[in-house]
Amino acid sequence: MGAKRADILEKIILCFDNSETAITASKMSIKIAGLFGSSVVAVHGYNAVMHESAFKTMEPTLPVRYHEEELMQKHRSSHTVLINVGMEKISRSYLQPLEEKFVKESISFKTAVREGKNFISVNGMINDEDGDLVVIGVSGFNAARPGFLGSVCLRVLRGNDRNVLIVKKDVELDRPDIVVCLDGSSSASGALKAAKKFADKTGGQIHLVYVFDSTIHTELFGRLKESLVNGDGFNFNGKEQEKIHDEFIDKGLARVGRMILDKAENEILGVDNTDALHGAGWGLVGEAQSTRCVKEVFAGHIYEKICEYAEKVNAAFVFTGRVGRHHCPGTDVGSVTENIARYANTNVYVAKREEEAQWQI
Repeated sequence: MGAKRADILEKIILCFDNSETAITASKMSIKIAGLFGSSVVAVHGYNAVMHESAFKTMEPTLPVRYHEEELMQKHRSSHTVLINVGMEKISRSYLQPLEEKFVKESISFKTAVREGKNFISVNGMINDEDGDLVVIGVSGFNAARPGFLGSVCLRVLRGNDRNVLIVKKDVELDRPDIVVCLDGSSSASGALKAAKKFADKTGGQIHLVYVFDSTIHTELFGRLKESLVNGDGFNFNGKEQEKIHDEFIDKGLARVGRMILDKAENEILGVDNTDALHGAGWGLVGEAQSTRCVKEVFAGHIYEKICEYAEKVNAAFVFTGRVGRHHCPGTDVGSVTENIARYANTNVYVAKREEEAQWQI
């Protein structure tokens, strides 16, 4: 099979457990599939074995008349059949109303259910279906609180190097604001390419955001200065060194951020930011309009600033790469990405890992 085109979203895999967040995820799947002409596969895992184990654990608590081994074995067999058949039927009943909604919108739709530990069976079906986007609610039946990711959501995110949309709220796809986190990594550029697809389909505005953590450098510099000043016979010009530090570290990181955003705007969004007239919004009559774009550079804790900005502009989505520029081999998801998934107040799109070389600025 040939490589899939980056601009096509052929198949969406919807993880569904009939919770409120799953229902919201299904609504978003209908909207996205309608925009891109995607087919949708709804998957659900059920754990019959867990219920069988629970039944055996409770056996000693049954009335004495049920303790005869022959009678107990009969009940075990009946319970096993009831649980296996019953839970599969319940699982399919969860998905039946979904089919009616998708068919009503003329969206190709099918379902898949599998017995097993919930996240294991769900991950197995995701791998089997091999879709272009996995859509999952931020939590199951546990009420979502700030910073809470459901166990299945987290394990689906960590266990699949795929594009994953974590749904937290239902949003309209009419000129939405889309925040894209950039750090110069290949995964971040992949996130921007995916965001551009959404923006082009919806008329949305992209917010390119780069955040550098100046506090860690300031803290380290302060500790270094203190240790050197306290050293015997060491002449340390604190104010002069602090000025140099600020000039070459803090301001330098801000300049790097602006260069990364300019490069992304030029190479991925197709905006010639070297042209002052285009930068000011001018162009030839009839000239094709590029994706609407805002660029922001912030100093502070990275995930906090991104989440704050997304809330400020009432973003419909935050797009981020799976791993950052300085990730270690074997990392399933970066710490900044996981914290954005946890603390953003809106939907989070985690783009799959990209193998290309990091950007050279």
